[in-house]
Amino acid sequence: MRVLIADDDQGYRNYVRKILEVGADMNVIAEAIDGEEAVSLSRRLKPDVVLMDLDLPRLDGLQATRRLKSEIPTMKVIILSTVEDETCRKAAVKYGADAFLPKSADIHQLLSVIRKGQ
Repeated sequence: MRVLIADDDQGYRNYVRKILEVGADMNVIAEAIDGEEAVSLSRRLKPDVVLMDLDLPRLDGLQATRRLKSEIPTMKVIILSTVEDETCRKAAVKYGADAFLPKSADIHQLLSVIRKGQ
């Protein structure tokens, strides 16, 4: 599975990359530091899954998700956030995200959500 990580925190990107690349079934193909870059890289590289931070510079994760899902509806977008409230979850669904997870979710939950629907 080809994954793009969109997060402006390099430490979090590195953490997620290490988790995903332990298994043989996931490959991080790119990283984006803002929403514009996430959209551009996703259009060009066509990942299977985009892990999208909610709070990105230049173009927030919700707007980036809306663009991607309108152009490539089969691309799976998972919104990740430090905010864990129902309002954010509902907004993620409204903008087309396939799932919403708090960044505090455990590793097994993250991997399960990414693999869901394979």
